[in-house]
Amino acid sequence: MAIKVIFVLLLAAAIVQAAEDPLAQGLEKDADNRLWVRMMQSLNIQADEDATYATIFAPTDRAVNTFLFEMGLSFDQLLARPVLVDQILSYHTIPGASITNMYSKNSGDGNKDLISNNEQQPTVMATGDPNAALQAYKSPITGLVALVDAQGNRAVVVGGGTKYGRVVFYDISAVLMSSSYFFNFKDAFKTYPQWSAAGELISKAALYSDTLASSIIGSSESTWLLPNNDALKPIAAKLMAAPAGELAQFMEYHVLPSLRAVPGGWQNGGKVDTKLPGHSIHSKLGTTTATDPFTGATVNDAPLLTLIPEVGIEARATIYNIYTGKSIIIAINEPLTPNTGIAKLLGNAVNSGRRRSLLQRHRQSHANNWAAQNTQRAIRAAAAGNIPVSAATRAGVNNAQLARGNCINCLRWANTW
Repeated sequence: MAIKVIFVLLLAAAIVQAAEDPLAQGLEKDADNRLWVRMMQSLNIQADEDATYATIFAPTDRAVNTFLFEMGLSFDQLLARPVLVDQILSYHTIPGASITNMYSKNSGDGNKDLISNNEQQPTVMATGDPNAALQAYKSPITGLVALVDAQGNRAVVVGGGTKYGRVVFYDISAVLMSSSYFFNFKDAFKTYPQWSAAGELISKAALYSDTLASSIIGSSESTWLLPNNDALKPIAAKLMAAPAGELAQFMEYHVLPSLRAVPGGWQNGGKVDTKLPGHSIHSKLGTTTATDPFTGATVNDAPLLTLIPEVGIEARATIYNIYTGKSIIIAINEPLTPNTGIAKLLGNAVNSGRRRSLLQRHRQSHANNWAAQNTQRAIRAAAAGNIPVSAATRAGVNNAQLARGNCINCLRWANTW
């Protein structure tokens, strides 16, 4: 009996092992995607090849190296940022849709072309990043399939169609850029207009601060704590009228001299030095509830980061882990004031305790953008047949597009073409 029990347990273990295998092995024989394979391996992305319907756009090694050059990172530095790796992988994953032929018909929508021939009415794809969709169209001139990312950049499908069970891999010419990572601050501010006032103050203050100037260039790792426009509006006039040195000190107090992704880079009750010499902030790190974008379930592990300045009221982080080159941005709902001359100049404005509307929070607050698990959760949701229509809608897939059938994986997550 004991032998039989042991055999059954070993058989069960074998079945579990067979159910999910490293997804990277689907590309291991492709010499053009070795860096992409290592990225998937670094997060140990697993998939049930028989149940997971998905398409993955894999940038070539040349494309990844170009991306690294623009970001100012080495490949080892990229792998040391698992949240960033997950942001990249998830945005290149199209869950719930196995596209075996880019030039096939959409059998689920009147046998129309699966990929639109019209650049003005592109096909939409929900991705493993709940905050950003992809658009695709076939060029009427070259016939190539072009992908348009969240920042308006284009990449083309250059080869592939490699199958791993129901998962299909395609080589593409460039790394697609979502709303979670940018080459520089300028590009980030285009996507996040709610930080325009902070950007203007930084630009002025950097004229009088080598610390800020070097941080903007991205020559060193840093974390930027950016108040939104509503937070800065009551004090903007006073800041602009302040002596240049005091404005520079105020903005330096919003920069940390190290990379601090949420939550791993923070401690509850921690003291954190800023780039304003001799001045620090304190952090409170807890958890709160959020909605899993792939299942709709309520999760209790969403981080809640609160920052306590030397003067004035505390600030709460509202958007996490926006990578800009070597730096990272965390959005906050209140400015941080150091105990310097600027505190007296601002007066009661720093103690007003203004309330921020939840509507000011970017939709990313709903996503799991903190545990480097979006890619894995999307893959497993695809295997289970979950359909995150609401998440896809937040990513820009409006009802009219759904009605036209322009989104290939918003209504069903178990399709093969």
